[in-house]
Amino acid sequence: MLITHMGWCQSTLRIDTKAAAPFDTTFFSNINTQGLYDSQLYWQNWLIRKNFEFEKNRGELSMIADLKALHPYFRDKMFLLIAKCKAKGIQIEVVESFRTSTKQAEYFGMGRKYTRSAGGNSKHQYGLACDVVPIVNGKPVWENKALWRKIGVEGEKLGLRWGGRWRHPYDPAHFEWTNGITTQELKAGIFPKPTHTNYPCLDEDMAMLKKVWQTWEKKQKEAWQQLQDKEKMVSASSEIP
Repeated sequence: MLITHMGWCQSTLRIDTKAAAPFDTTFFSNINTQGLYDSQLYWQNWLIRKNFEFEKNRGELSMIADLKALHPYFRDKMFLLIAKCKAKGIQIEVVESFRTSTKQAEYFGMGRKYTRSAGGNSKHQYGLACDVVPIVNGKPVWENKALWRKIGVEGEKLGLRWGGRWRHPYDPAHFEWTNGITTQELKAGIFPKPTHTNYPCLDEDMAMLKKVWQTWEKKQKEAWQQLQDKEKMVSASSEIP
């Protein structure tokens, strides 16, 4: 077993090296000396995705696709899911992890085929949901149900809830973990905790993570306002005779 310290306060991830593919742990080395306690700096280091990067319309605002943006326990489960799928010859990429309320509202405005949840009502807003996609020959594959089933089963083995079991909407890209905590409880600031002791500093980790989420919320709200202002200017100029 390999023990890798994760997060700001050395919450622990245990990986079976026989099943897990290696991943970049550079970020997690000497993390207490990297100056990343400053959320104004840390948020800029998160991986983001642009619209149509995986050949689907995902709106104008960037998508946060960094697993470090997730609840520590769920984050580690997603690392394991990626590793276990790779061990079976399946490559999956993270499309979106944490999602701001502003980004959620953008999806909501794009129609029910994107989401039925308004801003603040998705598990993504609490770092407890993640969207992925399998990559075959360098291309995202969205419509292969047999392939999705293989991925979904691996996620369920790790205790994750898989959106491929849902009918309305059928969402095979989606994985989440709440340990029984409801959306209303999440809104009230109650977050799930794992039952084991590998996360002795979870409260400290979550406190810092929430600060980074707030920074992203502010930045995406500003970006959305800029997009709206630009659209108004274009509309106004087109009306000038």
